[in-house]
Order: sequence, then C-alpha cells, then structure tokens
Amino acid sequence: MNETIMSEKDKLNGLYILLVIVVIIWISSVFIIPCFLSDLEKRALLGDSFGTINSLFSGLAFAGIIYTILLQRKELALQRQELKETRLELERSANAQEKSERQQRRQSENLKITAKLNALSTLVSYYSNVEEKTKNFNGAKYREAQNEQERYIARIKELLNRKEGYND
Repeated sequence: MNETIMSEKDKLNGLYILLVIVVIIWISSVFIIPCFLSDLEKRALLGDSFGTINSLFSGLAFAGIIYTILLQRKELALQRQELKETRLELERSANAQEKSERQQRRQSENLKITAKLNALSTLVSYYSNVEEKTKNFNGAKYREAQNEQERYIARIKELLNRKEGYND
C-alpha cells in the first residue's frame, strides 16, 4: 500500500516540476522576448504565431479530459465487479453460517435427549434394583417398582423415536 502511495507521489512530483518549468519559461519570456524583438509590431506577430499552438494544447487538454473520463469509467466498472463478487462471497458466508447454526441446534437437541436418556436409564436401573430386592418380600412395592420401570422404559422409547425424527 505504501508503495502505491509513493508511486503516485512520484507521478505528482513530476507534474509539479513540469508546471514550475512552464511557469518559469512563461515569466522569463516577458523579459527575453523584448531583448530579441524590440519592435512592438514584431512582438504582436510572434504572439499571433502561437495561436495554432494554443489550439493544439487546447485540443490535447480536451483529449486528456476524455481519456481521464474513460479511465474513470473503466475503474468504476472494476469496482462494480468487485462489489458483485463481494456480495456473492458474503452470501456464501451467510449460507455456511446458517448451516453451521442448524448443525449446532441439532447437536444441542441430541445432547438434551442424551441427557434425558441417561437420567431415565439411571431410573430404570434403580427401579430394577428395587424390583430385584423387593421381589420376595413385598408384593405391592415390587409391582410399583415394576410399573415405574415400565413407565421409564416407555419414555426412553418415546425419546428415541423423537430423536430419530430430528436426525431425518
């Protein structure tokens, strides 16, 4: 970036030097021309002879303006293309971010379901142990543990079915 700025400054320095040289020649012509042409009529003829050169420089200046406009037009076309490519890249980035967000939501849901399954699995194990211990001693407690165990197993099946629905 600094190299670009330096090269543009170098270009402008050359232009400034050229302008200074032209101004020096112009100012010095006020003093030099009377030394060579003392007659006012000859000076007027010399000035008139520069009329064609004036029109040449005017034409060159006009051509320079047209060239500058064409360069600006080309630069604007390049900027539009760059903006178009930037918009496309931002759109692709937004799509990728949305996909990532959906994946994170799925992962979060899967983690919630996994946590519930672990908790239910622990409860099933607990009631299985209660069922095993109370099998011979207390019939009502045994049936209650068995019912709780079946209820938690049904919830586990429900969660697994729901999880399959999320992954599809």
